[in-house]
Amino acid sequence: MAEGPVCCDLAAGCVEERVENVRWALARLPLASDAEAVHDVRVALRRLRAAWSGFAKCLAAEAKRRRRLRRGERELGALRDAEVRLGLLDEVLGPVAVWADRSDDPRILGGPGGAVVLDRSSRLRPGLRGLEMEARRTLADSTSAQIDQHRRVGLTEGALERFQLLASPVVLTPGHPGSALAPILAQEQLPRLFRRAGRQGSAEVDLHRRRIQIRKLRYRLELFAPVLGRGHQSVLQELRQVQSLLGRFHDLTVLAAWIEGSSQELSHELRPALRRLSVRVGLEQQVAREAAETELTRLDEAGWWSLARAACLG
Repeated sequence: MAEGPVCCDLAAGCVEERVENVRWALARLPLASDAEAVHDVRVALRRLRAAWSGFAKCLAAEAKRRRRLRRGERELGALRDAEVRLGLLDEVLGPVAVWADRSDDPRILGGPGGAVVLDRSSRLRPGLRGLEMEARRTLADSTSAQIDQHRRVGLTEGALERFQLLASPVVLTPGHPGSALAPILAQEQLPRLFRRAGRQGSAEVDLHRRRIQIRKLRYRLELFAPVLGRGHQSVLQELRQVQSLLGRFHDLTVLAAWIEGSSQELSHELRPALRRLSVRVGLEQQVAREAAETELTRLDEAGWWSLARAACLG
């Protein structure tokens, strides 16, 4: 590791940079057309919270600030979850098409007539996906309504002002003996984070835990990057890849659970179609899990976590 700057010098630069990132992300938040604004705000808040945690010895009122940052992330959580869900619905189940028939309705399969009258003037012909599209459209409409509601409730003028307060200027602890070198902080904090991220487990809850720990480790490595060994860049690249795989599996798991819960709110005739859609989501979820587990197994069996720690800390 390089000898590097003292704690407070590095803290001032890192926190100031992350505060500026929060401000820019917040400026995009009121724009409903910016699909990534909410995501970028939450990431910026997490990175800023990691800086306050990593340099707690040099920053004034750090515990109170961290609690406010975490609260800001949570306030945007429901909105971001709904946005992710809408995107996954399009990606996994395809965009919503406009259908004028419900020919897979069991009530009309035996012949013409029934409760639904087809539009004979339309060019659309009876197919096998009428009810599936109606169920799919219902899911999309429900999610869009939730996004609209979360934006109206969570992005009021008062809420935006509250978010802006999270990006107030950094305050260093006056008179703090900040002569401690930043590498000392890295040596104190990073080994623990490496151990937590490397804890193995095959249950769904274990994968979720590892995703969170890997994210924390990645943000802390980025924080101490100026004093780490040259190998930290390749370590960060690997962590990004694993985090992405685990994140996709988590998003699909949440989507599958939401579809299952939504089935109780749909009309009875749409539930068989919804079950067919659930099978498709389940297959995608299984593929995502296998991809994440394969990558984690490769790293675990190669002893990558110890090697990565040595590459960063020397």
